[in-house]
Amino acid sequence: MEIHAARGLRKGVEAARVWATRAPGGVQQRVILDQLYEDENRAVALITRRWHWAEDGSLAREDEMAWMFELRDGLVSSWRAFEDRGEALRRGGYSPR
Repeated sequence: MEIHAARGLRKGVEAARVWATRAPGGVQQRVILDQLYEDENRAVALITRRWHWAEDGSLAREDEMAWMFELRDGLVSSWRAFEDRGEALRRGGYSPR
């Protein structure tokens, strides 16, 4: 498992778990799946991240982006985020619908 995060590459399931776990309070995110492109070896998810303040639920920020997943034996072997949805689709070999 590889996570290509903004602060560098993370390898292994435990490293992924630590990277993805956020402490309670402060700003929390919700991920909305807008569209999914997939085949046997790869998937590109167009997503919207909504960041909410835990204290009152108010919206702190919203980001439209894409996540690309490399798949092996039906499991995610690599994950990478893209600020540019078009770039993620091109790198994944997909055309926008």
